[in-house]
Amino acid sequence: MTVDEQDMVAIRTPDQRLRVFVSSTLAELAEERAAVARAITALRLTPVMFELGARPHPPRELYRAYLAQSDVFVGLYWQRYGWIGPGMDVSGLEDEFRLSGSIPRLLYLKEPAPEREARLTAMITELQAEGADSYRQFRTPRELARLVRDDLALLLSERFASAARVADAGAAASPAADRPGSRSLPTTSTSLIGREQDIADVAGLLRSPGVRLVTLTGPGGVGKTRLAIAVAERLEGSYPRGATFVPLASISEPALVLPRIAAVVGATIDGPRRPLDVLVERLADEPTLLVLDNLEQLVDVAADLDQLLARCAGLTILVTSRTALRLRAEHEYPVGALTVPAFPERPGVAELAALPAVRLFADRARAVRYDFELTGDNAPAVAEICRRLDGLPLAIELAAARSRLLDPAALLARLGRRLDALGPGPVDLPERQRTLRATVEWSVGLLEDDEQQMLATLSVFLEGWTVEAATAVSGLPEDRTLDLLDELSGHSLVTIDVTDDGPRFGMLGSVRELAAERLAGRADRADVERRHAAYFRALVEDADWPAERQGEWADRWQTEEENLRVAIRWFCTHDIAPLPHLFRILWLFWQMRGRMPEARAWIDEVQRRADALDERARAELLFTSAITAVEVGDDDSALAAVDQLRALPAHVDDPYLESAAQLAISWILPAVDDLDGALRAASAALDGFRRQDVPFLAFAALTVGGVELALGRDEAARAHLVEVAELGRRFGNTWLTSAARSQLAGIEVTSGHLEEARALLRDSVAAGEETEVATITLTFSLVAAAQLALARGEAVQAARALGAAEGLRRRAGLRAWPARRRAEADLVARVAQELGAGDYEDAVAVGARSSHREAVALVRRA
Repeated sequence: MTVDEQDMVAIRTPDQRLRVFVSSTLAELAEERAAVARAITALRLTPVMFELGARPHPPRELYRAYLAQSDVFVGLYWQRYGWIGPGMDVSGLEDEFRLSGSIPRLLYLKEPAPEREARLTAMITELQAEGADSYRQFRTPRELARLVRDDLALLLSERFASAARVADAGAAASPAADRPGSRSLPTTSTSLIGREQDIADVAGLLRSPGVRLVTLTGPGGVGKTRLAIAVAERLEGSYPRGATFVPLASISEPALVLPRIAAVVGATIDGPRRPLDVLVERLADEPTLLVLDNLEQLVDVAADLDQLLARCAGLTILVTSRTALRLRAEHEYPVGALTVPAFPERPGVAELAALPAVRLFADRARAVRYDFELTGDNAPAVAEICRRLDGLPLAIELAAARSRLLDPAALLARLGRRLDALGPGPVDLPERQRTLRATVEWSVGLLEDDEQQMLATLSVFLEGWTVEAATAVSGLPEDRTLDLLDELSGHSLVTIDVTDDGPRFGMLGSVRELAAERLAGRADRADVERRHAAYFRALVEDADWPAERQGEWADRWQTEEENLRVAIRWFCTHDIAPLPHLFRILWLFWQMRGRMPEARAWIDEVQRRADALDERARAELLFTSAITAVEVGDDDSALAAVDQLRALPAHVDDPYLESAAQLAISWILPAVDDLDGALRAASAALDGFRRQDVPFLAFAALTVGGVELALGRDEAARAHLVEVAELGRRFGNTWLTSAARSQLAGIEVTSGHLEEARALLRDSVAAGEETEVATITLTFSLVAAAQLALARGEAVQAARALGAAEGLRRRAGLRAWPARRRAEADLVARVAQELGAGDYEDAVAVGARSSHREAVALVRRA
């Protein structure tokens, strides 16, 4: 549907309580109005509605006044045209619509409507003829609520995007606007209060000569993360890459820290290569500011960070942690609370209002109650609340959220009793953390029983969830789930992020910790965890990989990656039977997003227990194991699977698996120089996948093209590779397009079309302008660049490109793709003959030292 495009004007954020005017007749759409109200409040917006039971429509002056103060118009229509008031030619329903032209409009029409009044039909027909708006149809209140929720979320995201485009245009001339890569610093939605001196001190420390590691220490909830973000925002203009933010709260094993950093900075970890080496290659080139957030549970990674600093001369690290890392290079900066001093006598309002802690409370209280102001009566109570909470910002914010219901005096009285009753936290927690625990427990304790139950249930999620996920895991109806999410968000215990795909909810880490403790003590914990795993299993299996939109689905799974890991771990512990099918689907995501080492670990774990699987599951596991073995260069494991793959049709009647087995065989056989057998298998796989219209169609076509190229059938190969490049573009799969274009470039070199080859090579690494090119496809491009360089008489450049390809493979634990090994060996021999053994080895050694970025540049220069 269309909305009024008010250029460059952004809708206010949900925290500012955007107002949504709901227009409809009252009696016939009562259930629908209630459903819409719930959908609006679930997004933390304010519905503007009239439930004046004595009248068929509210007075004209009243709805006009409220409409003038609203930000979005929602119109609901069914059968009745509505009441026409004294002195009016149209009903209030139509008058509301005509008055709403200056704000975005969302319109919904209930069907069927066998008794729709003529004037309403005429109104709808006239408005549709004008082309200004279109209607979405619905049948039930639940369907309407879902439509309204999704449309409002999309509308908000569009408006924020418009505002962002204005900001981007204004910043286009700044140096930061030209910096490559995407911003990783989180965008904060509230102001940082009382940290001006801390920001200046930490920024100055990081600018000091010789200071390359600063750790912000302090208790949970003191504001270390917010301070780190503010410091990074101040300094990011001094770093070519900007500042890179790496959240680590969901990581529990120190060994996973470096892979997480690699994922954020866009470094691909392939094969057995150490994550430290991958990061050194990625970060050694230019000055970089790395912000590692929530490292306290991972201090054993300190030695790796020390090595990273030693090997990356331009790297600076800013850490947030409850404890210091105790490295010689470390400079610790304790982050203090926003303390409230003990005044010798009763201070005035102005003196209290100047305190950062009091300013913070007042600011957050106004977010939930717009008319909150500090006065001579309430300011002392606010100051005492902040003092009793030890000035911890998170605790203050949680307390301020209660201003929605309680004035400061009542809040102080309740807080005092609650803290006294709770006592200290567990003895193994730092003393300073016990106050935060008490604060969070107090806030959670104010919830109703069903709200507390929902909060504990939601702790099973990692890094967020959707309404649908919460509904499935809680086992509650969707409307009830929305109500509870709204209550929890109103208590500041659940956060809401409005995205293009609808609202996504999250939970503060400290709140989640307490909620998880509550869940651990519940009798139904196992059921909650089982429903979580089942939901994400169904999400994968029901979606499967679409023939198109592969990039879109890869992005979706990247958002849900932490929840997916939790689900896989659950199945590994309780029921491995579904995992082979999940792996078969997720392999494409793992390949596109560089998660192959992790995928191999999951597959190996399940393979050790494969005897417990049925034949179909073993077949799927065999396929995934074979193709991932080829990816990481494990030829022995791949070859050992060939006979089993050939025998699959006799054991499993499944056309997809039969074609998949042929595809795997076609990838493996070139390792033993059986190109004819590989071509037969690849052609069989391609024919099968064409009949089924499945995602592996493009991979089969790429394989056929690659084998034909290896056999010297260039024109046949060209036809298949052109098809693959187009499929990759249509699927949003840059891996496919890069692989196809690099091999097409080789064909053009052989044909003497060097300019065409250059263009294809540039296109093959074009993705590197936004994301890192996969190592495997980059080596394809490097070999084609060597072919081009040799054809132009630049044998030294050819040797360097070959050296770069070999260096990348060696560091990643890979070998040349089996179907390309013979041709590449011939190319190596020709270049070596052209240069002579000594010069060739020297040039290869230079190329082998190339970093990933330098290798991409080498291809572009070709």
